[in-house]
Amino acid sequence: MPHISYPVIFNNVESFGQFLLGNTEILSYFFITFDFALSIGKTQINLLLPATFSYLRKGWPKTINFRIMPDFVHLHVHTQYSILDGAAAIKPLIKRAKALGMNAIAITDHGNMYGVKNFHDVATDAGIKPILGCETYVVRNRFEKDKDEKAGDHLILLAKNLTGYHNLCKMVSYSFTEGFYYKPRIDKQLLEQYHEGLICCSACLGGEVPQAIMHNDMEEAERVVRWFKSVFGDDYYLELQLHPSGDPRKDADVYENQLLVNKALLELSAKCGVKYICSNDVHFILAEDAVAHDHLICLNTGRDLDDPNRMRYTFQEYLKSPEEMARSSPTIPKHSPPRSRSPTRSRSTNSPMRL
Repeated sequence: MPHISYPVIFNNVESFGQFLLGNTEILSYFFITFDFALSIGKTQINLLLPATFSYLRKGWPKTINFRIMPDFVHLHVHTQYSILDGAAAIKPLIKRAKALGMNAIAITDHGNMYGVKNFHDVATDAGIKPILGCETYVVRNRFEKDKDEKAGDHLILLAKNLTGYHNLCKMVSYSFTEGFYYKPRIDKQLLEQYHEGLICCSACLGGEVPQAIMHNDMEEAERVVRWFKSVFGDDYYLELQLHPSGDPRKDADVYENQLLVNKALLELSAKCGVKYICSNDVHFILAEDAVAHDHLICLNTGRDLDDPNRMRYTFQEYLKSPEEMARSSPTIPKHSPPRSRSPTRSRSTNSPMRL
């Protein structure tokens, strides 16, 4: 029989061990013979079995390749409820996350929580932990109708427990009833009042810290980081993103700024003692969905496809696999503080929240 691979996906070496414990024929074979070869790498385990092994008669190949998936959770995800911006329907989004071996995923739609209940139910039914959140718009004063601040700074908020979920609901509600001006907006007074139970991430290039960095104001960037750390403590994270497109025009607007911002964020992380995460600004599910999403953005902005000055995404904003995220994550200097595996998994969200 030829040496072919049989892919069995695990999240880590420990789950491979649990698989062996649940398959007594393979496990007993380990103990009664040394007629096998086992090699363990960072991303896969190769088990070479002899032709006489009884499992081969059941259709197993001679070489079994156990793939170890990097442990990754998407914490910045827009669904179809990011109106005219997100193109990821919830059911196929969760189906894709499941196919990629992920056991948790967040929802962070722009300014609203319209999709949270549906997202929670579909993810839970699929055996995936739903992380409920929102990408909020933060202004100086939610009561002021200032055209210069109608968009606000982006900020990711994730509920780590039921208290956080309730507080997030309150802030998003106030963003509509008190802060709405072109978009639903919150302010730092609400963040101070309702921060309990929430994890906070600095968001994309539209966040307050990245904007300060892009305006060459590192003093302001540090001040903002220290303010958020004073409010959220260890639940505040700097967010690194990297979306190289290969298109010089797009890269000039996004990728080159991301390189600049990421370098400064790592410096701030070390200086202020704040951990960081790596995320992808997910707006659609598959890479091939990028063109359809591009049309959606034209509808959103009222521009023609052939308009050279219209808004363009990088086509990298799809639900990437753990391996793709590992390859595309920013290069981290040797002496930088360790990144968080996932703030929502290392803390109190290990138990799924039920709605």
